[in-house]
Amino acid sequence: EKHSSCLKINPLPTIKFNLCIRVIAFNVSSPVELLISQTLCWVHDDLDKVDFSSYLLKVCGREEVLQNKHSLGSHDYVQNCRKWENEITLQLLSHSTMRRDLARSVSHFNYEYEPLVGEVFLRNVRFTPKSFTFHLAYKAVDRVVQSVRNLCCALDEVETQAITDAVKRLLCVPTHSLGTYKSFFYHIKWDELIIFPMAVAVLPLESILSLTLFGVLNQNASSSPDSNKQRKAPELLGKVDFPESAVDVLYVGPKEKPNPEPHTLEELDPDLKRKLEKICSRASNFGLKRSDHQLLWDHRLHCRRDHPSSLPKVLASAPSWDWASMAHIHSLLHHWPALPLVTALELLDSKFADTEVRSVAVSWIEESSDDELADYLPQLVQAIKFECHLKNALVMFLLSRAQGNIIIAHHLYWLLKDAMQDPAWWWRYEQVMGSLLCLCGSKLRAELEKQTNLVTLLGIVAERVRQAGGSTRQVALQEGLENVQNLFQRNRCRLPLSPSLVAKELNMKACSFFSSNAVPLKLALVNADPLGEEINVMFKVGEDLRQDMLALQMIRIMDRIWLQEGLDLRMVHFKCVSTGKDRGMVELVPFSDTLRKIQVEYGVTGSFKDKPLAEWLRKYNPAEDEYEKASENFIYSCAGCCVATYVLGICDRHNDNIMLRSTGHMFHIDFGKFLGHAQMFGSFKRDRAPFVLTSDMAYVINGGERPTSRFQLFVDLCCQAYNLIRKNSGLFLNLLSLMTSSGLPELTGSQDLKYVFDALQPHNTDAEATIFFTRLIESSLGSIATKFNFFIHNLAQLRFSGLPTNDEPILSFSPKTYTMKQEGCIVHASIFSFQKRYSPDKHYTYVVRILRDGQTEPQFVFRTFDEFQELHNKLTILFPLWKLPCFPNKMVLGRTHIKEVAAKRKLELSSYVHNLMKCSTEVTQCDLIYTFFHPIARDEKTEEPPPSPTGRVEGEMKLSISYRNSNLFIMVMHIKELVAEDGTEPNPYVKTYLLPDPHKTSKRKTKITRKTRNPTFNEMLVYSGYSKETLGLRELQLSVLSAESLRENYFLGGIRLRLKDFDLNKETVKWYKLTTVPYF
Repeated sequence: EKHSSCLKINPLPTIKFNLCIRVIAFNVSSPVELLISQTLCWVHDDLDKVDFSSYLLKVCGREEVLQNKHSLGSHDYVQNCRKWENEITLQLLSHSTMRRDLARSVSHFNYEYEPLVGEVFLRNVRFTPKSFTFHLAYKAVDRVVQSVRNLCCALDEVETQAITDAVKRLLCVPTHSLGTYKSFFYHIKWDELIIFPMAVAVLPLESILSLTLFGVLNQNASSSPDSNKQRKAPELLGKVDFPESAVDVLYVGPKEKPNPEPHTLEELDPDLKRKLEKICSRASNFGLKRSDHQLLWDHRLHCRRDHPSSLPKVLASAPSWDWASMAHIHSLLHHWPALPLVTALELLDSKFADTEVRSVAVSWIEESSDDELADYLPQLVQAIKFECHLKNALVMFLLSRAQGNIIIAHHLYWLLKDAMQDPAWWWRYEQVMGSLLCLCGSKLRAELEKQTNLVTLLGIVAERVRQAGGSTRQVALQEGLENVQNLFQRNRCRLPLSPSLVAKELNMKACSFFSSNAVPLKLALVNADPLGEEINVMFKVGEDLRQDMLALQMIRIMDRIWLQEGLDLRMVHFKCVSTGKDRGMVELVPFSDTLRKIQVEYGVTGSFKDKPLAEWLRKYNPAEDEYEKASENFIYSCAGCCVATYVLGICDRHNDNIMLRSTGHMFHIDFGKFLGHAQMFGSFKRDRAPFVLTSDMAYVINGGERPTSRFQLFVDLCCQAYNLIRKNSGLFLNLLSLMTSSGLPELTGSQDLKYVFDALQPHNTDAEATIFFTRLIESSLGSIATKFNFFIHNLAQLRFSGLPTNDEPILSFSPKTYTMKQEGCIVHASIFSFQKRYSPDKHYTYVVRILRDGQTEPQFVFRTFDEFQELHNKLTILFPLWKLPCFPNKMVLGRTHIKEVAAKRKLELSSYVHNLMKCSTEVTQCDLIYTFFHPIARDEKTEEPPPSPTGRVEGEMKLSISYRNSNLFIMVMHIKELVAEDGTEPNPYVKTYLLPDPHKTSKRKTKITRKTRNPTFNEMLVYSGYSKETLGLRELQLSVLSAESLRENYFLGGIRLRLKDFDLNKETVKWYKLTTVPYF
């Protein structure tokens, strides 16, 4: 069209894009409307008649537009393009040419909602079996008790966990179990009288007596085939809520009492003020004593003035919620300062049933943007369960936002669809769903119906493929996908993952299935936008994806917190939507492989080797600057994954659940086990380490086998990220608490929240938390259990697959496959010499001289002994019937990387290559041979050994110095670039003194780190009982020494600091250069 142009933008801080062969520089912080105006300058000759506001930029491949008033870099699409270093492709459109497929009109509201789950029926209890003698008048307590008694007698001696817990929350009434009935019976006896020693008058207005019957799966964990799978939650068998009032009741609320103004409050005693501040700053109510609650309530007005975010704790401390107490509570509530969304969410939890409290919380949440609301939509949908009436402020708010935002309406639909699987609440969610479909308009309603049909068909296909035998699965897949293709032929369809993703058909040839237990489908869909790329998703049945949705939501919120604090850990986010009971759709991240697939390139024991990940990254990033960027991405993303998986207690972490992108970004998938519910291997936990951090990961982080300052960066990133999450502990505990009623089998109550509470260490200082997480890093890195777990999984997944297919690389060090036609026929190949190289560790490479047909000058390529062995192993697989030359024995006694061994191997490899090139043309002209001898980036450069140590004292030490409560805290964090006189790897430790100290009583020492020039300590050394005045007269001396077993410890450097130069009222964190100061 006349006003349609496609822009391709490079993802740099200052963006440049090509338009009409002209280059425009553009900054990502500039508004979108500025980019539009500059673009129109090249599209139109006469700008006087152009209305700039009538144009917008559409994302190519998505039905998604950028917001003109926002900056370019604030959009998720632009951020992802910059993260992956992809081109930003945008299309310039005028408003008149935009698609309006989902726009509403007045006629769309003429719609009668038909229930989605069949006939709806609600039977009142009084119309059930005649032997139930219920009375309609509940004017006295004895009538209530009698009614409960009748119901209990009818159900015959059944006591459920749910009612027991409910009674405990209502009053401290002694409880006891009546025994367990195993299996099902036609009639279950329950002959027990439940007495609540509580007057009806003191019950809160919203009180409901609810009796729920559950069935609990009785499963022997040691013998059941499902014992290592996701825990099964108790299944609802029936539920009765009563009483239902026979008449309309007019409730007259108490008259609110005025609260004194904040400036009239008396100041608190300093000790009391500190104690109140400490209680208010706690992440949650865990561990609060009765005296703490009493203190909060007694000083609620001070909390209102000084600690507004403490409102949930204050209301939870209210001594009573009876009619007489509501005047004080509501008055306090209405005079409280407005709270942000993340704090107001806590007031929608089940412990706050009061309608007014919830309404006020919703009024505060209404101030949030749609983007913020979308982040917390799952919790808001679950909070609908805690409302006493169907018509409430929360439901009205959600429907209002859905009416004004398609993305909110889309996600709300699928969340409601999933929540309707809960048999206890399906009727309520169905009513909300009906309201949503009435309000969203006929076009969006039809689109949602198409999506529902799509996932229904995909569910049928996935189930058939899963149940089919190995050889018949492909047939079942193709037959099933034909029905799905027919759906697309009638019309294009949006995907449940996002309303902006629109597909027009399946790419049948690219569709397949994964070989995991659930046998999920791998679907390739053709983008409806001709400028868009193919859409790849996974559809899975047989597993509950709601837990994956929750874990991914928590990780996404963590990343948002880090980014807001200026910490970009380059986290990978992908979408996941539960579309029904035990089924859902997951976005596939392109250009990524599992760690297992990478490691088994080096054999089934590849998980015990250190180099697979680094060499895989180098294969896809052959240039040195590309590899350095990929390594940096790995360091940052690995740090984020370590923190996120530890805080959430993500378990079942084998090497098929961890993925690596070719750009270096690491991420986790499959969150079926979390909150510390580890998978068992017999009677042992398979997840023995705090999180997954293995030696091959450390190899990438360090850039080799030896610790470097890059690992210190990794530790600092982990500790910084961990402390930022700790500052928001209350947010994550609140979000998880709101999901405890969602039916997730591993998030059922406070015991699961306690895991996160303990993991966050909310009572520790940042320094203590840094030390704590550093020890976790050391523990994880030193755990052999993780590698053994990976190895066991490799054995379980072992398949004979020959050479890779589907354009996968056939050699671990070459990203592509090359042929004789591309390269030219090799007429001669021989081992020319060998060289010593460093990467960064010393090793030997063998120089291969290659002469091709028609060339007068030979080529030289550099290959290691292990790469020659990989070539031989794959030739053996490819040509099992051919007689190939014998490969030299790899076993060497003593050191391997020495000149004598290299010289011997040169002769052996020369013989091997000579005999190999004499084989038949089927062998010598195969793609594997030509890929092996194809020049790669490292063949074009020469490496020099690192400089030897000079004997000088070098290096720097990072310290944190702080003072509080008469204690001086010295945190020894890192030391980098130490140099030992004899050139060996030292065993450094740090020793400190407060000078003058003639008797050496102030000596403190850190632990010893072995064989490293870049140690990380993160240890706290404390000097107690010193005033600031005394410390002003002292000097702090720190000496770095190497611990030796066969000789005296030797000095590596030191620092002497005058404490009077420090402001002890604040923490000082700084790097200090080591010098040759005298030491004790």
